[in-house]
Amino acid sequence: MKHIYTHENIVVLHSVKNVLALNDIESFVKNEHTIPAGARHGINNIFHELWILNDQDFDRAVAVVDTEIDNPVARAPWHCHYCNEDNEGSFDVCWKCQHEPASA
Repeated sequence: MKHIYTHENIVVLHSVKNVLALNDIESFVKNEHTIPAGARHGINNIFHELWILNDQDFDRAVAVVDTEIDNPVARAPWHCHYCNEDNEGSFDVCWKCQHEPASA
């Protein structure tokens, strides 16, 4: 097992875990249930960590975190040809009608 990511916000950490899972990389959250201990140890001294299970996935996990979390490529906004709605580039489907872009 190897440490791959640390963040103070558990929601962000689980988002990273989900991105790794979409890339077939198994991981788990460490210190997830230590929030109550923060009162005794100081909340800023308790960090949530993401660890990968298989050491051989480490280099690939680092690349995924770098390209999809730390430095994502901004995608251009797109127009839905089904309902004529404008969508942000981060949307894979139209927020209004749930259709994929016509070019997909």
